Order: sequence, then structure tokens, then C-alpha cells
Amino acid sequence: MRDFFYLLKRYVPPYKSSMFWAIVLNILSAVFNIFSFALIIPILQILFKMDTTVYEFIPWDSTMPLKDIVMNNAYYYITVLIATKGASTTLLFLGLFFGLITLIKTSCYFGASAVMIPLRTGIVRDIRVEVYNKVIGLPMSFFSQQHKGDIIARMSGDVSQIEHTITSSLDMLLKNPILILFYFTTLIFTSWQLTLFTIAVVPLMAWGMSILGKKLKKQSLEAQQKWSDTLSQLDETLGGLRIIKAFIAEGKMKDRFNNTCNEHRAAVRKVATRQASAHPVSEFLGSCMIMIVLWFGGTLILTDNSPIDAPTFIFYMVILYSVLAPLKEFSRAGYTIPQGL
Repeated sequence: MRDFFYLLKRYVPPYKSSMFWAIVLNILSAVFNIFSFALIIPILQILFKMDTTVYEFIPWDSTMPLKDIVMNNAYYYITVLIATKGASTTLLFLGLFFGLITLIKTSCYFGASAVMIPLRTGIVRDIRVEVYNKVIGLPMSFFSQQHKGDIIARMSGDVSQIEHTITSSLDMLLKNPILILFYFTTLIFTSWQLTLFTIAVVPLMAWGMSILGKKLKKQSLEAQQKWSDTLSQLDETLGGLRIIKAFIAEGKMKDRFNNTCNEHRAAVRKVATRQASAHPVSEFLGSCMIMIVLWFGGTLILTDNSPIDAPTFIFYMVILYSVLAPLKEFSRAGYTIPQGL
């Protein structure tokens, strides 16, 4: 990852404004996402009539913890709305409010992705221009030792690989740490016992994805070398076509090129297989984590003097399931970035 951060330090400074707005919009998206999920608790309590507590308004300048004041006053306003408008109308208002929050959240999410486009395309442009300037400045002795196909492969295939792996990972590397931080903070405030238990399970998922990443990097280097060999052989064929036809060596050259293509295909197939296995493996590990936390949380609820009630536990599981998506993307960046590097 040191090489990756060196790459960012070298190419990102001209696009600092894009990164700044992407961070701001991702923070807003995470906040509104958590707030929209928090509406699940009062909706469930209204539907199943689980909460019989009589709430009183607490002044905002009270010495009580801010979390308790916000929760109490929110429930107070909901109970007042139920008493004046009825449960059905209250559910309608909560649903409309949920839709509004979701609209704001998705707008922030779109904006965060949109402001990153100039950065992603700009870095690829800068790298391609720098490679071209490097080629122009090389001495003639370099071109007598290197194949033209290898140089073309670096300008086309290698730079495109950087575009599809490193620069496309910048968006998720800005967004996902913010989401993970806000989600885990919410989980801790909701139930620190469950969160400690969850943190003990997460390393299993990270360990499984790190193994895939290491193997994918090695196979990606092999595939890129095979592609370079294919272009180099094509360049040799086009440059020496008169000699090939003069010695009637078409069949030999066809067999040689066919073997090179088969080697490239085998290398790409290995990489594609590893990439295809990443999502099922992460999905399975995430499901195992959800299952274990579900068992532990259910055990807490069934005990006397439980620190968490059923609606809050459902909210906790929704947030926990939501944190799996950025964790998966974060792990995916862990094996796509080495491929680009």
C-alpha cells in the first residue's frame, strides 16, 4: 500500500477540491442513511404496540446525555402525534419523512460519485501523458533493445488497467472508511456488548479476503506479461512479414502466436476465476458474521434485564448488514489495487 499512497501523493494534488467535496458528501450520505434507518424503531413500536412508556418532554439544555434527550423527545413528539392524529396518520408521516431522508441520502451519494469523475479521469490522463513524454525522451539505444509491442502494451493495456483498478478504487476508498466509521459508531451507541462481539468476528472476513488479494496480484503480473508478449510477437510479425513469406514460415509463426495466445488466455482465466470467487467468499463470510451476531443478540434479548429490546436489535442488525457492503468494497479494493500497481 506504500506504493499506492505514493501514487496518490504524486497525482492527486491538482484535484484536491474534488476529494474535499467527495468527503463532505459522503459524510452527509452516511448521516442521513443512519437517520433513515433509525425510523425503523418507532415504526415497529407503533405497528406492534410494543412501547407503553409515557414520555415527557426533556429540555434540550438538560444535564442528561444528548443521546437520551434526542431519543426521549423524538418518542415524545411521536406519541403526541399518535394521540392527536392517530397511529395510521403517524405511520404515513413517518413513511413520507423516510422517503425525504432517502432522497437526500441518495442525492449526496450521487454527488460524491460525480465530483470524483474529474479526479479519476484526470489522473489517467496525466499518467498517459507522462508515459508518452518518457518514451519521447528515451535514447535510440532503448528502442533497439525493447520490443515495440511492449511499449504499446504499457501505453494501452497497463494504463487502462490502472484506470479500472486504482482510480476506480479511489471513490470507494474515500466513501467506505467514512461509512464504516459512522456505522460502527452507531453500533457502539446502540449496544456496545454486541459491537465488541462483532469486532471479534470481523478479522475472519478480512483474513479470507487478504489471501485472495495476494494470489490475485501474482497472477495479474503474469497475465500482463503474457499480453506484452502477444503484442511483441504481433509487432515482430508485421515488421518481418516479407522474410516470413520468403521462407514460407507462415505455419510456424501461426503455431507460435497460437501458443502465446493460449498462455495469455490461461493467465487471464486464473485472474478472472480469482475475481469471480471474491464476491461469493465475502458474501459467505458476511453471512456467517450476521448469523453469529444474530445468535448472540437473540441470547441477550431472551435474558432478564436485557440491555437491548427487539426493535432496537432489528435496527442494530440493519446497520450491521449495511456495514457489510463498505467492508466488502474495501476488501475488493484490497485486491484490485495490487493488480493495478
